[in-house]
Amino acid sequence: MMRLALLAAVAVLVAGGAGCATRTVAPVPEPELPVMAPPPAPPRIVAIYTEPAEPVLVEAPPPAEPAAPSRPQPKPTAPVAEPERPTPEEPRAMPPPALTLTPAPGVEAKTEASIRVLLARASSDLGRVNVAGLSADGRTQFDAARRFVQQAEEALKARNLVYAGKLADKAAVMAAVLVR
Repeated sequence: MMRLALLAAVAVLVAGGAGCATRTVAPVPEPELPVMAPPPAPPRIVAIYTEPAEPVLVEAPPPAEPAAPSRPQPKPTAPVAEPERPTPEEPRAMPPPALTLTPAPGVEAKTEASIRVLLARASSDLGRVNVAGLSADGRTQFDAARRFVQQAEEALKARNLVYAGKLADKAAVMAAVLVR
């Protein structure tokens, strides 16, 4: 009997707990949403093409002559000869631009000396690089720096100092990075 009472108590608790677990929600009426319809397209105005009419020429009225001059008019003199205008001849041929860039004449020796210093520094830095310990990218950079040194020397022989300076600068920077 005790079991039956215990079983009945558990059944009441379960039924009561199940009833408490459910939640009743009051129905909320959904508000009416306005209909989102696009506005109507504006009316199209189509112009009808018509051929233009023939232009009408209207003659201008002749200029009116003054009744009496207010000032005495100067007497015409002999026509003055206008200075001769040069006749257009063949356009002057411009000399083609130089293919080599050179600095001002007074600083050529100084520029060449500074380029040679850069090349010497780049060559000494490249000599200190352990080529065997470089990665594939490092070897590519090493070869590029060596080519820059060679091209700069060739540009110096051709007296193209500006180009030689740029190449020597690139070689020196790349060699300095490779030494690190």
